[in-house]
Amino acid sequence: MFSLKIIIFFIVFCLIEFNEAGVIRRRSLFSDDIQKEFEQQIQLETETFLNNIFKNQINYFNKVKLSLPTNSKRVKDIETYVYQLETAIEEKNVEKKDEIYLDTFQSMGRTPLLLNKESDTGLSDEEYQTILMDNDFNDFMKNFLVEIGVYFWKMAKASGKAVETSIDDYLENIKKRNNLY
Repeated sequence: MFSLKIIIFFIVFCLIEFNEAGVIRRRSLFSDDIQKEFEQQIQLETETFLNNIFKNQINYFNKVKLSLPTNSKRVKDIETYVYQLETAIEEKNVEKKDEIYLDTFQSMGRTPLLLNKESDTGLSDEEYQTILMDNDFNDFMKNFLVEIGVYFWKMAKASGKAVETSIDDYLENIKKRNNLY
């Protein structure tokens, strides 16, 4: 029994080593063309998604800013946040765009824009909540959730298209092989 375990271990080890050395090639489900097209579609949809949520946030917080006392710290925080989102929109590289947003989000975590801090806003909690709601907070959140839903739908659709194309190619290759014999 012990020798069987050693043999199995040895076989697995050899397979891993051969795989690492390139002796055994892993077959991809997708051809290079399909993989490239899929990645381009994902990049495009991700860029569109990020830009849309950034624009929605810019629009919302610019409205909120107009309702706040002009000399408040929160106005400056919103201006900084909006500037960083605008910078992210201008960025064409999706990974860099995502990194800018993550950095912005983390840096703004110390000053959450949707939570009232009287020293930052000069307003009571009720007054600040009223400003948020009067500037279409519910629509802002609804649009955010819709953008997420649309993004995931498009991702699923792109994945399905890539799989469908791969299956069609595979079946076509089988037909060609069968016709050769």
